[in-house]
Amino acid sequence: MTVPPFPAHLPEPILVLGAYGYRNVGDEAILAGLLRQLDSGVKVSVISRSPAETQAILGVRSVGISSALAELRRHRSLLIGGGGLFGRDMGALGRLVAPFGLTAAAMGRTVAIAGVGVESELPMTTIAALRLLARRAVSITVRDRHSQSLLSGWGIESALTEDLSEWMPPGTRKDARGILRAAGLESGRPIVGLCLTDVGQGSSGLLEKAVAELVDAFPEAQFCFIPMSQHPFVPAHNDLLLGIRLRAASPRIAVLDGQHHPADVLAIFPLLAAAVCMRFHALLFSARAGIPLVAIPYAEKCQTWLDEHEIAATAPRGPDLVAALRAALEGALAWSA
Repeated sequence: MTVPPFPAHLPEPILVLGAYGYRNVGDEAILAGLLRQLDSGVKVSVISRSPAETQAILGVRSVGISSALAELRRHRSLLIGGGGLFGRDMGALGRLVAPFGLTAAAMGRTVAIAGVGVESELPMTTIAALRLLARRAVSITVRDRHSQSLLSGWGIESALTEDLSEWMPPGTRKDARGILRAAGLESGRPIVGLCLTDVGQGSSGLLEKAVAELVDAFPEAQFCFIPMSQHPFVPAHNDLLLGIRLRAASPRIAVLDGQHHPADVLAIFPLLAAAVCMRFHALLFSARAGIPLVAIPYAEKCQTWLDEHEIAATAPRGPDLVAALRAALEGALAWSA
């Protein structure tokens, strides 16, 4: 049984801190879900790496990272909001989340930590800062039992909640169909989504070879690459670059480009016959849509989710992907036999 992600009535105005403004669909979906959980009319500001983009897409007052400390002085609460903030992929800025929370607490601000994921390989300094922050936070909720167990081992109590993106409703099917149509995809033929990333794949090109083999094995299907992250500064986290390379090798792959509201991306998933997923929120979106999925976990958080949902992982090799997709589509599509 899960609990609400954070207390209902935090002192206003509220400053929200998370991995926002990096053009990551999952993180923006987390923010959208968080904002839905706040009462209408609540005064809130969001710290974002790209405040203009965040404000335009989600309609919330957003400020840059360089203004974070000054904004903290103008707000009464700090809400550390969701996602893999305490994981290996967060980098130097991620390691500053807990110290920033401690600074807020020292300034007398109410601090809540909502719907986060925690990975095991954290620096000892981050674990120590988390322990200190846990004593000052009014609530800590996590999105999976693995994170809860890790925190418990470090002497930190937490409650289980849903991933914050679960509170974001999907966009309309009409808009989703329009996005697919603009990418050159036909509504009358099955579409397989590809939500893949270069992160952790090295430079061997094995993933690209496997995807080319997968596409060749299903000539009746359409393939749509959905970039779940388009990081503006770290090429490995810009999935669009991988999608472009995959399309060059297999021209039948359509690639969704441009920036889309995370709710519109979520609305695309029910229109897919199946999805091949590496990204965490692609797994969640597929589950919400109820479509077959082939899971290739690239990070601890993805494997944790698969374990908790008793879903087997697939190796990123051509024969394995082909067999897994055939099994996922068995009985659903005539051409899958």
